[in-house]
Amino acid sequence: MAGRIPQRCAYCPPRLAWKRPGLPTDWVPVLDQHPEGVKGSPGYVWLDMPGKVRSVGAHELEFTDDPPVDERR
Repeated sequence: MAGRIPQRCAYCPPRLAWKRPGLPTDWVPVLDQHPEGVKGSPGYVWLDMPGKVRSVGAHELEFTDDPPVDERR
């Protein structure tokens, strides 16, 4: 049985989310690059959010390679 390949994910922690509407409060995948080849800015990451890809400052996010499973789904 092959092991699961970890996916780097990020979310905006509650202590910042109230000041940053629109940032993900659930874990979303971090992309290595924009799907259309758009260049990113230093210090920013591409997030694969539902319906769009968004560039967000890394300082506003928390990261993990193994996000917790949401048992509500």
